[in-house]
Amino acid sequence: MLLSILFMLGFIALGIVFMYRAVSGRLKSKKAQSWPVVDGRVIASEVVEDRFRSATGKATIAFVPDISYEYNVNGTSYTGSTVIFGATTYDYLTASRICEKYTPESEPKVYYNPTNPQDSVLLPQATEGLRSLIPGIFFIVTGIIIGVMGFLFPN
Repeated sequence: MLLSILFMLGFIALGIVFMYRAVSGRLKSKKAQSWPVVDGRVIASEVVEDRFRSATGKATIAFVPDISYEYNVNGTSYTGSTVIFGATTYDYLTASRICEKYTPESEPKVYYNPTNPQDSVLLPQATEGLRSLIPGIFFIVTGIIIGVMGFLFPN
């Protein structure tokens, strides 16, 4: 019974962590949609290769749109690099399309946080990089099932 309670709590805690990570990006994205907007200027834009190992140990190559832009708020100049909130690795074609949209010297709209103007984003409404809610839901439901099974069948 104690073991099932520990497993239940572990799965639920893991689910809460996954849910927090998924929901926090969505909330920040939603909040940023109402931030003030200024004109910016792209300084640099390129696709960068990112090599990493997946959870299973498989070597994976992903691509990151590395975009730097500058903007002014109340006479103060800032530099930003956030295109969207969330995961920023893509396949090559998607990363290239993002970089093509933000070529050097282009002048995109920059959304900035009015309480901290250094916090900025180009596409606050984008959802493609946001984490899925499914893993969090899976772990929470699994934890509840383990707890119920441990209660109904203690041995």
